[in-house]
Amino acid sequence: MNTLKWKVANANGKTEVEIQGAITEDADLNGLLALEGSGLLALDLAGVVQINSCGVREWIHFVRKLSDGDRGFELVRCSPAIVRQLNTIANFRGAGSVRSVMLPYYCSSCRSEAQVPLDLTGASREIADEIPCAKCGGTMEFDDMPSTYVSFAG
Repeated sequence: MNTLKWKVANANGKTEVEIQGAITEDADLNGLLALEGSGLLALDLAGVVQINSCGVREWIHFVRKLSDGDRGFELVRCSPAIVRQLNTIANFRGAGSVRSVMLPYYCSSCRSEAQVPLDLTGASREIADEIPCAKCGGTMEFDDMPSTYVSFAG
């Protein structure tokens, strides 16, 4: 059973793929290798909720094949699950570039969670410790270690 889904759109000379679900041993990423088009491949990973050890293996094989091909690729809106792997696994992104990540926030007042995008291509990679909660008006706190969250980016 494949626990991974994706949606494909072509825009601005590139193929954008929104990936959702869990990357596990059941994830068949080979379908992404066969996508039509010659422009940049943008993999939107905001919807990836989990990646287990077998999923890491499958992802590394997939990224290696992408890296060996003629088509450039980038990782955008990387979920916290993907960011953890980028910080831990050497060559998790292969020859691709990481353009942006999703920052996790948690509100202890109403117990809501939010993810806010952070563009890594700009000069500022500053992570706010707190942001306003859209649900209750309270304060959401960054739900990770700000000093090391994007350490993979150098």
